[in-house]
Amino acid sequence: MKTREKLRIRFNRLTFGALNFVEGRIHGASINLFSDEFNQNPHAQFKALRETDPLHYSMAIRAWWATGFELVQEVLRDPRFGTDLRKFEKRAKKIRRRLDAQRLERFENPSMLGLDPPDHSRIRRLVTHGFMHRFIASLEPRIAQIVTHCLDRVGNQREFDVIDVLAKPLPAIVIAEMMGLPESDHAQFQAWSEDLIAGSGGGDVAAAERAEHSSNALIDYFRSIIEQRRANPGDDLIGQLILAEEEGDTLNAQELYNTCLLLLVAGHETTTRLIGNGLYALLEAPDQFEHLKAHPELIPNAVEEMLRYEPPVIATQRFALEDMEFHGKQLKRGDAVIVSIAAGNRDPAANDQPDRFDITRAKVNQVSFGYGVHLCIGASLARLEAKVAFEHLLERFPDMTLTNQRPKWVANPFFRGFDHLRVVSGCTAA
Repeated sequence: MKTREKLRIRFNRLTFGALNFVEGRIHGASINLFSDEFNQNPHAQFKALRETDPLHYSMAIRAWWATGFELVQEVLRDPRFGTDLRKFEKRAKKIRRRLDAQRLERFENPSMLGLDPPDHSRIRRLVTHGFMHRFIASLEPRIAQIVTHCLDRVGNQREFDVIDVLAKPLPAIVIAEMMGLPESDHAQFQAWSEDLIAGSGGGDVAAAERAEHSSNALIDYFRSIIEQRRANPGDDLIGQLILAEEEGDTLNAQELYNTCLLLLVAGHETTTRLIGNGLYALLEAPDQFEHLKAHPELIPNAVEEMLRYEPPVIATQRFALEDMEFHGKQLKRGDAVIVSIAAGNRDPAANDQPDRFDITRAKVNQVSFGYGVHLCIGASLARLEAKVAFEHLLERFPDMTLTNQRPKWVANPFFRGFDHLRVVSGCTAA
């Protein structure tokens, strides 16, 4: 990363801190994305902002915050908001000036996450049939095999790290097998993927450098895999996308690489955090843990509550596609809106006693997989993996507890989870 870029990141962070302080004094509430307080408990700051001003313009990040449940849903489904940065000349020009050739090529050919209809619809349509509900449901026996294999590694250990043992390898193996990637590469692309997520926070220069390197490495990896597969694509996800490209379904080479990268990263990072965050919430509420052991049929509902209570993705971003009045505020074309999924999930207008973790909640209202056209394409797969994981965890380790050492939330303004979550298994060492 160039020295100029490093200085820009440091300067932005210092400026952010100063503006955040001023904003808090003026409005009585402000979200400091890079504070330890926010990292450990973002819900308190989200609650204060939601109660003070649900649609709030932040001087610190030069963007609007949307924090109410219905407001979050509205922004995510309203066609007047989009994700494609190329549509905004001033923003795009600034971004392009900072990019090298590789990153510029990716910027000009974004993944589904960075596209609006009709381009988003075109690529999503090509990927969707690989995530059809019937096919995903058919994976349950294989997922159970993987979970069993992962947990067998624990043996009679008194303590183990749930993230390392299960939450990381399970979804990584599943999505890799769906894409037809060799087992020998699993550890490497899992490491690349973790670098990409860690570098998304925007405040850590070293993490941003690692993310840039890993992004380039992943694109090169998929370029090599795809070239090897062209003669015999196969029936996995990559093979289906190759066939679509070769049949002229308007999927260019860079879109193909970026789609593969997105599927790989999103296909396991979100589920890793769902399992880790969910287990932490469960073990922090022993009454809920005991109730779930007695009523394992509640596991699917418990997974929904885990998603609501500590979502793996706590915020996403949209841009106003036109000048508009929106909930009494004047938005200009190109204005950024940070959509707070975590704040929406804990809106008391959507869920009674939202700060209480309750696996028996009759109706769990949550937007943890997004909403509208960008609803997560892998939501059913993530739910299934989490369901099977918790079925086996509860059966194998019914006396499991957290260790005395409290886990540390990873510092990231958009993703929430743990790198490590150590538990006492309840087993007696041999």
